[in-house]
Amino acid sequence: MGIPTSIGTNIIIDNNVSISRVNRQKYRTDNGIIAESDQLAVEEPLQVSLYFQDDKFPEEWTMTMRSPGNDEDLIIGMLLTQQIITSVSDVISLDREDDDVSYADNHWVVTLVGNRPESLSLKQRSLMSHSSCGICGLTSIKALQLCDFIELDQSPLWISPSDILDFPNKLSMHQTLFFETGAVHSAGYFHNNQLIAIAEDIGRHNAVDKVVGHINRYDLWRPKGVLVLSGRVSFELMQKAALANIAVVIAVGAPSRLAVDIARQFDMTLIGFTKKSQFNIYHGAWRLQAQHSQNNEYAL
Repeated sequence: MGIPTSIGTNIIIDNNVSISRVNRQKYRTDNGIIAESDQLAVEEPLQVSLYFQDDKFPEEWTMTMRSPGNDEDLIIGMLLTQQIITSVSDVISLDREDDDVSYADNHWVVTLVGNRPESLSLKQRSLMSHSSCGICGLTSIKALQLCDFIELDQSPLWISPSDILDFPNKLSMHQTLFFETGAVHSAGYFHNNQLIAIAEDIGRHNAVDKVVGHINRYDLWRPKGVLVLSGRVSFELMQKAALANIAVVIAVGAPSRLAVDIARQFDMTLIGFTKKSQFNIYHGAWRLQAQHSQNNEYAL
């Protein structure tokens, strides 16, 4: 995908490498077993090594399972949302390593400014991270802690309920990989009710990282941006949103209790169970352009 020349919808999906066709058999009660073909989501490992200025050679940082395609966006997003870097300018280069045929196109070396920080050992991963788990393999619980200096925009009354209700529908219109395979998650970045970027991946955290990496690489981040998720919201997805300076997270599914705690800690707006005519506000209701019921017992 090339560098966007204007702010439109940037679809961060490469179906040429993310879909594979296989033969299958289907059983039906009316005509028994028949031979068919099916399109499946591809899942492959991604190995990332980091190379700092004081390193003699690159050191492996992580290996994660992901849907192939747009690896640069994914890697930049991972580095940002795991606090390895604070800006895209911290990255000198992103290069594929093709020294092992079995890992062709799946091993990347990231050259970074400065020397290797001691704190990086907390975020070092000792095991492979599965597509369903964005934090698997971290060797210290301290690596899950967010920086205290995160300050998100607290402007009130800027997002309309009608836009919130419309976001999931706009997201689903671009979920081409899901429609083909039924096996991926989607994340979208909206601004002024416009879908700016969307990514799909076998892992929900990867989809978010691809969006975060993309909007930072191409300077698409905007104040009052909104992250929309096709499924549930875990605490790690809220962490990623906070570190990407996105104060509003809207999900089709349910949040976890820890996700709500993150929203409260950083005064984020967290909305779940978003349907055609209703949604649940778990925190940050002051950002909505809506009147609150007089018998509302709880302050959000």
